[in-house]
Amino acid sequence: MSSLPKILRMISILSSKRKVKVKYLSQELGVTERQVGRYKTELDEYFDIRSITGPDGGYELKGNFFSYKGRLTPSEVDKIQMIIASLSYENSEELSQIIDKLNFGISSKNEETLFSEEIIPYSKPNTSIQHINKIHDDIYKAIRENKEVIVTYLDNQSVISERRVQPYKYLKYKGEHYLVAFCLLRNEIRFFKLVRIKEYIITGINFVRKFDIDNYLDKCKKSSIGIYAGELIKIELEIAPPMANTIKERVWVEDQEIVQMDKGIILFRATISESPELLSWIMSLGESVTILSPENIKEKVKKKIERMLEKLNL
Repeated sequence: MSSLPKILRMISILSSKRKVKVKYLSQELGVTERQVGRYKTELDEYFDIRSITGPDGGYELKGNFFSYKGRLTPSEVDKIQMIIASLSYENSEELSQIIDKLNFGISSKNEETLFSEEIIPYSKPNTSIQHINKIHDDIYKAIRENKEVIVTYLDNQSVISERRVQPYKYLKYKGEHYLVAFCLLRNEIRFFKLVRIKEYIITGINFVRKFDIDNYLDKCKKSSIGIYAGELIKIELEIAPPMANTIKERVWVEDQEIVQMDKGIILFRATISESPELLSWIMSLGESVTILSPENIKEKVKKKIERMLEKLNL
């Protein structure tokens, strides 16, 4: 094992225990105690690791999981996660597990709240990090061992149902953590928000992975507004200021075209996945948007607005 996985393993051990003896680290890492000291010296540049002398001495990682993460901007955290994602560690089961845990842990702000990645910075997930961590840790082993899981889940309509799923991986979207799994009830890949998993059972039933889940998620990201993918459609919107400026400043999907017109108006054309989030995105543009095509999207938005007006007695 090279030094990188050993150093990551050392971070993992220090993050899970209050105080760790150098001898224990030496045995766990399979290196000399002197080498453990060298690792600590390298880590001191980025972590606050306290050395405690005496018979009960050892190393102690101060602060939360990453002692420096409180000084990082959301953009810097994103870059770190991108770098981690780009590392080649497919052939190392242990290193893969360590990096997955580090990637999850860096998103934790403290013991009570989750680090917020919302597009609108006026809200954050209303949940306990302890609750999320427990679900994450329990189901993580099932992901690694390809074990089916039975979850009791609360959906968007507040309906509770029992699902048998084949878990593939975790992802984070708008500050919320999701389990990506093949749902045997729906016979398709589904996203389960961890906070909505009320109960779960790790079964002894193994499953064979039938999907390249990373390729699936990559396709979703290229064509979707959000994480939910549907049928691909061609859409054309006319967007006026002030929202025109916001839209043209970002890449929303891979296949998009923006045409600048007079008076700050733009034409937005794209091949995009039809989903509830697409409708919400269009409606968020308010009076700045005119839907030119397709007609079915125009009708769906119209019906949503009519239902809203009915509730306002207008």
